[in-house]
Amino acid sequence: MDVAFELTPLAATKLIAYSFGALIYLFLMTLILGQRRLRRFEWLLFALMAALFMWNSGNLLALNLSLAYGVAPAIHARLARLIPFLGAILSAPLVVHVHAEYAFPLPHGARRIRLQGFPKKALIALFYVPLIAAPWTVGRLLGRIELDPLVALRPFVRPLVMWVVLALGVAAAINARLWHASRHLRPAGLHAWLAGIEAFLTAGFAWTYLAPSLPFFPQGGLGGYFPTLLMLLAVVPGAIVGYSIFRYNFLDLRVQRNLIYSLLAIFALLIYLNFIRRLSGFLEQREILPSAVTEGVMIFILVVLLEPVKKRINRALEKVFASEFERVQKLSAEIQDFAKRSGEIEALKSFMEQKVKTEMGLDRVTLWFGKRAATVGNPSGPPSKDRLLAIRRGSEVIGVLQVAPAGPELSGEQIAALQLLADQLAAAIELCQLIADKVNLERELAEKAKMAFLGDMAARIAHNVKNPLSSMKTLVQLLEEDPSLGERVRQDCRLVISEIDRLNANVSQVLRYAKPARDTDRAVDLSRVVSGVVAVMRAEAERRHVGLEFIPPSGSCLVEGGEEAATDIVSNLVVNAIEAGAPEGTDPSHQEHPEPKVTVSINGDDSGRGRVLLSVDDQGRGIPRDLKARIFQPFFTTRAGGTGLGLAIVARRAEEIGGAVECVSPLGPEGGTRFVVRFRAAT
Repeated sequence: MDVAFELTPLAATKLIAYSFGALIYLFLMTLILGQRRLRRFEWLLFALMAALFMWNSGNLLALNLSLAYGVAPAIHARLARLIPFLGAILSAPLVVHVHAEYAFPLPHGARRIRLQGFPKKALIALFYVPLIAAPWTVGRLLGRIELDPLVALRPFVRPLVMWVVLALGVAAAINARLWHASRHLRPAGLHAWLAGIEAFLTAGFAWTYLAPSLPFFPQGGLGGYFPTLLMLLAVVPGAIVGYSIFRYNFLDLRVQRNLIYSLLAIFALLIYLNFIRRLSGFLEQREILPSAVTEGVMIFILVVLLEPVKKRINRALEKVFASEFERVQKLSAEIQDFAKRSGEIEALKSFMEQKVKTEMGLDRVTLWFGKRAATVGNPSGPPSKDRLLAIRRGSEVIGVLQVAPAGPELSGEQIAALQLLADQLAAAIELCQLIADKVNLERELAEKAKMAFLGDMAARIAHNVKNPLSSMKTLVQLLEEDPSLGERVRQDCRLVISEIDRLNANVSQVLRYAKPARDTDRAVDLSRVVSGVVAVMRAEAERRHVGLEFIPPSGSCLVEGGEEAATDIVSNLVVNAIEAGAPEGTDPSHQEHPEPKVTVSINGDDSGRGRVLLSVDDQGRGIPRDLKARIFQPFFTTRAGGTGLGLAIVARRAEEIGGAVECVSPLGPEGGTRFVVRFRAAT
């Protein structure tokens, strides 16, 4: 709504102020829209930037129209009045709304400002209420285009100015409180500057437009030098926010520094060219210099200044590169240090992903290792903006760093920094793997030493316990066969013999667990081993009223590991399944359900890795989920009288022969358990 009919120093100052304002707020708008996911606060901030852009660009349009036409065409004049006026009346409530959303509660760990819920909503709504009068004010402004804008709005000028002044006052108070509450944080200086500028603008607008007797009250357009100074000062908060985003990634908004320098150079060149045109016209109009001479001199000055400006930009870019390189080196050192301390590849993976995401300002970071990394480059889903960076050890790709930008795409600075980081991640991964291998080797050696000690101890127990047990059993058997003893005594003898057998079996089981299996490098026919175990255990299964079924493969099934290990695995799993599936009563006449069954089967592995699967299924009650992680631990049992070594022996033998065992339970709503052992197929 500002006007000027000739290019005076005041008009030139206004042109500069509004040009800078339009450029700064346009840049902030594009920066906010360039982010990948906008929250409500970012949308509010974008709306405020758009309103301030409308104010500055509209006044710039009005000034250019008045300078070009004197009295502009009606349609142009109405447009030049409407755009800045809408920007002004939208800025007032949006300033309060943005500050309230940012400050209540205060982010980044500072003390909270206690204004939430209804008071906060009431404060925001209070500044939106005057928008109800917008249609009448717009109609009055556009219906009287022959009058000065402030004259056309005269009944509404003071209420409008009071509205804007109050909004600036609230914003200044909020920023002052933010500065006081976050002095120990980095944005404190930003809030102090904003509070000071907004307080000065509040006092300046009140002084200029609410006191008509003062000499600063405008006599045309928006006023003289002091109001123009206020308009120029109103651009500074946008510049401060832009600098904070550029320097500190304020509000988590990221920007490419080389893009900033390019835009600044383009904007400066445009302003300089506009200045040349204005100055040449001004000097030619006063017959001081022809426009061609003025333009030639100004272009020559531009050429002279071009090389120093280029050097300064190069130095600034070098500083940016050095800063980014230092940041990557620091991040790489932190990852290396964590790899040394942790020695766990999964922990390193989580640390890398979180650290790289935070430091590089990315939306998502995923680190892939080994064979899984080979499939990342060929996603089956729709195309994405993710970027894949190979982590190489020499010519070998040992991993892939998959990153997703927080904005529409990765900046050139981010890509260069990530490529530099990917080149250094291989050393951290390799170091972590070496430490993890060393720790695992130490654990294996310690476990072998412990098991060797346990085996020696078990052998001594077997010698010192089993031999006396055999003698005791022989004596008790002789007593049982003595016809002179009564039936009660012979029954007690049989009970003692049974307990001696049980104790002997427990000692034998401890000995089997402690000693490693023999001949694990030999192949064995797993089908033959299972057939033998099933034949031996069938009587026990019938005694417990459990059906025992073996589903043999079509032919022989050779696996690695040796007969002793295979027999220990199969026999312990079958015994465990029979005990788990046995009904609680042993009298078949009282059974209400069909006889439970134990099924043993041998199948090939569909993964094509040369594995043979042994499955043992029972129809027992199943294993509770909270106990599944403990069932393979030595001496853990849920059965009275059990040793807790059966499944521990299975897990130990499977590990010794390079296989694996897993438990699936329950199999259905009625329970059931399946143990699957993966043997290596013999070649």
